[in-house]
Amino acid sequence: MTTRRQLLAASGLALAGCATRPGRARLGHVVVVGGGFGGATAARYLKLWGGESVDVTLVERHAAFVSCPMSNLVIAGRGEMAGITHGYDGLARQGVKRVQGEVIALDPAARTLALADGRRLAWDRLILAPGIGFMTDGVPGLAAALDSGRAVHAWQAGAQTLLLRRQLQALPDGGVVLMSIPKAPYRCPPGPYERACLIAAYLRQVKPRAKLLVLDANPEVQSKKALFERAFADAHAGVLEYRPNAELQQVLPDGTARFEFEDVRA
Repeated sequence: MTTRRQLLAASGLALAGCATRPGRARLGHVVVVGGGFGGATAARYLKLWGGESVDVTLVERHAAFVSCPMSNLVIAGRGEMAGITHGYDGLARQGVKRVQGEVIALDPAARTLALADGRRLAWDRLILAPGIGFMTDGVPGLAAALDSGRAVHAWQAGAQTLLLRRQLQALPDGGVVLMSIPKAPYRCPPGPYERACLIAAYLRQVKPRAKLLVLDANPEVQSKKALFERAFADAHAGVLEYRPNAELQQVLPDGTARFEFEDVRA
């Protein structure tokens, strides 16, 4: 009688034999669009597992990946950009080819990608991992405020991370920071509340007369509710004020944020 353990062992030996057998059939060319966590991980393991039987190309517009996780430490002055910035040399050493550019169109029938600089890439299999985008058209004035730097989201790490850090550093002691949290669903539900805590901790230490006003479009904290509510009430009392059911309606040209029942200038 064959046991489950023996069957698994035999399966493993069979797979190992497939991985090392010479003359393995070509698996073609896989193009991965997007060099963030998902895209870089997919590209790495496709090449690791496929070896010489598969060509893997990563298309990414930026020269390096800047991690949004841990960026709150940079914003709060507890870390530096170098600590969250990662190049793609490791993937290159594993055999992944990299093309720096922006994809503007794809042709599923011809299996080709068009890049902004006019180049075209052919693929046998395609993985799309471009990350998030922003739906600014739902809030009048928001796109213009972001473009001008009056508002900052820092939801994608990089230039926005540094911009928010510099704005906090330039904030006068006694000034007000306004944070607006959109309605769920959004990427990383605990992210805004974690950021609020770190900003509040920074203000308490460096600008003790300043205040952080958190206006949440949701009826309650969306992740780790008990933990964050306790932090707001205890560790950050007097610095952080949290208001639920406050959805951003408009950003005026002077930077005033309009909500359903009040206007806030920060």
